[in-house]
Amino acid sequence: MNRLTITLDDDVYAMVRSHAIATRTSLSKAIADLMRQRRTDPGEPAGTADGFHPVSGFPVSSGDGRILSNLDVQRASDDDLFSPMESLGLSPEEIEDALK
Repeated sequence: MNRLTITLDDDVYAMVRSHAIATRTSLSKAIADLMRQRRTDPGEPAGTADGFHPVSGFPVSSGDGRILSNLDVQRASDDDLFSPMESLGLSPEEIEDALK
């Protein structure tokens, strides 16, 4: 393994650091990962081959092609809030009262 000192622009450092945090690796490993991502097939968008955004370094998913609306997001958020209360045996009316 070779050692090298480099200077990164602030935005590049932020991307590398985000990737390192998201993947729980060192900055050196994150830089190597991100550089390898650039070596994808020419027909494939750069950075999406292994599921990481090419700029932010955050994990991404191609999903199922469905577009999420604000209502979908609100329902998912409500599910996260209501499920624990329902598991405690509270009725929907009791949950609504508790949230007021």
